[in-house]
Amino acid sequence: MSNKKSSMNKDLEEWFLKEKEKIKELKHKEKHDKKPKGMCQICGEKTAVAVCIKCGRSVCKSCHFKLIGVCKKCIPPEIAGKWDGTQADWEKELGVDWVG
Repeated sequence: MSNKKSSMNKDLEEWFLKEKEKIKELKHKEKHDKKPKGMCQICGEKTAVAVCIKCGRSVCKSCHFKLIGVCKKCIPPEIAGKWDGTQADWEKELGVDWVG
């Protein structure tokens, strides 16, 4: 489990470093009066608890990366999929590291 989490964290960290300046700008522009409304605009199953700073969607806890303030639709699918469990972590599944 810790290996999977470590791999996910590494992927998310790499993405974040690439997008860091854009995210800073978005957070700076973010209006503090923006409140989530209704159901999650991604899964449609849970009550929205946050607003994505990148796209403005109202999202639930499961669809929101609180640490960086964006929803899983605003993060590349391969990274979001590892994080939320919808995409297999083949390194963990096969017990090998991919050579890049």
